[in-house]
Amino acid sequence: MNREWLQPIVAYGGALLLSVATIDRYIARGGPFFERPRTIVDHVAPRQHATRDALILIPQIKPLLPRGSEVTCFRPRNGHAWDDTDTYLTAVGLLPHQFVLPPFTAASELRGEQVTEYVIAVGAPFEHPSYAPVAGFPNGWLYKRR
Repeated sequence: MNREWLQPIVAYGGALLLSVATIDRYIARGGPFFERPRTIVDHVAPRQHATRDALILIPQIKPLLPRGSEVTCFRPRNGHAWDDTDTYLTAVGLLPHQFVLPPFTAASELRGEQVTEYVIAVGAPFEHPSYAPVAGFPNGWLYKRR
């Protein structure tokens, strides 16, 4: 075989291997393949990204929050607030007209005026005697201080 024949064979073989690898990656990450993804983090990893639910929920809750209100956002663990940095920082970026505070401002040890005004609970219900639910969504809830 001479070099003129070998070059196209290697080029087409490499293109075929890259195409198969791309198709395999698309199949592993799941569909839909020919639609715009719902969030920016869809299809970036084989499993669901930690901030996906917050990226969907916060824009739905945003119209219910007064401008300048204090808000915290987290995924409750056993019904309580914990140091959920991913969800908290997502809320910081998506709520520029509210004061977004860290999740410890809704800790179970705090009561009354010590807790933040609103809580966005992503994925699981939040249990705290100082809060009452305001609205429920398929992947989270909004709570307001009583």
